[in-house]
Amino acid sequence: MTRVRSIAVAISLAMGAVVPAVTLLAPAAHAAEEKQQNKITTKAVAVPLKAAQEAMQKKQWDTALTEIKKAAAVEKKTPFEAYQIDEFMGFVLIQQKKFGEAAPVFERMLNSGMMPADQVDDRTKTVAQLYFQQKDYNKAAQWSKKWLEKHPNTEDMGILLGQSQYLLNDFKGAAETMRGVVNNAEKAGRKPDENWIQIVMSSYFKMQPQDKDGIGDALKKMVRYYPKPEYWENLLDIYRRKEGGDRISLGYYRLMNEVGVLKDKGDYVEMAQLAIDAGVPGEAQAIVQKGMDSGVLKSTDKTEQGRYDRLLKSATDQANLDRKTLAQQQTEADKAGTGQVLVGLGQAYLSYGETDKAIAALEKGIAKGGVTDIDEAQISLGMAYLKKGQKDQAREAFKKAGNKFKDLGELWVIRTHSA
Repeated sequence: MTRVRSIAVAISLAMGAVVPAVTLLAPAAHAAEEKQQNKITTKAVAVPLKAAQEAMQKKQWDTALTEIKKAAAVEKKTPFEAYQIDEFMGFVLIQQKKFGEAAPVFERMLNSGMMPADQVDDRTKTVAQLYFQQKDYNKAAQWSKKWLEKHPNTEDMGILLGQSQYLLNDFKGAAETMRGVVNNAEKAGRKPDENWIQIVMSSYFKMQPQDKDGIGDALKKMVRYYPKPEYWENLLDIYRRKEGGDRISLGYYRLMNEVGVLKDKGDYVEMAQLAIDAGVPGEAQAIVQKGMDSGVLKSTDKTEQGRYDRLLKSATDQANLDRKTLAQQQTEADKAGTGQVLVGLGQAYLSYGETDKAIAALEKGIAKGGVTDIDEAQISLGMAYLKKGQKDQAREAFKKAGNKFKDLGELWVIRTHSA
């Protein structure tokens, strides 16, 4: 199980009560000259409703509700009268903030078929919000879907639906809905809310079986917009465990170091050893020194500390020799029939922080052809550009990395947005 569990399980979903911004006009008494079908003709209904209206004008909500209930208790009343009673009752209940009681009243009005067409949309949204407020997530999902059928891609109702689905354990539906909310925000050129992506990620995690690709994609979104170390740690933990060989492993260690999640002493040591094996002892020297300076590669155990000291000395000795031959390597590389020697030289320059020389050698080597692993070379070139601060060029280089370096290249592309 990957470390993503630590985030996905402890995720804090911002699903506080949605207090509906309900704006209702006070119901008006129907004049006698109105059409017959829209008249209150039952005296036992008309009298308490008139009294209720008078109380409402004085904001005497308890009195108004008492009178409305008298009208509702009348057995023989017309469908219009029943609708009018609900209209009065819904208005008063909202003023009293009795949202749980108001929700079924508005639902009844919507289902009656008597609601004016220009009110249906707003009341549909209100009902969805009211039910969510009362934690009736089935009803909240039902009414938010009704709204979205007529108004697809509406952000606030999409969020309400996605949250309802998540709380109903409909993780597949929640992931799909909230992924749509995130994608729509991106298309509009806006930064998706962190919580929206968290819901997507957590939904994929809680599916049975887990959708690991979905978790990875959600984490990519997360580090793109919210590059916190814990998100990067979870994302890299997923990808670096895939089989790929020592050069791929070294590539992931480099990215871990770049984003600040290289923490374990074992990772420091392995990265240094892989760098030595890859012919870049300068990088090994730098990483061991960083581990010592940070205290990660410090131990009170003399045997253990001796291993770290020997590793640093070996890397330093090899780096010193390597530096002395850089000029000779440059001459040989320029004469070589293929670009591989130039690429190796560029990687060496990069390990010593000589970014301009690294870019020049890598570009020339790639253009010359005959490179042993062109995808790894593109990653190195992208890293050099990124260290130079040329993010657009870095992005393009990383995008060209394919085959077994494709995933690593995609992650480096994401890194360019927050570097």
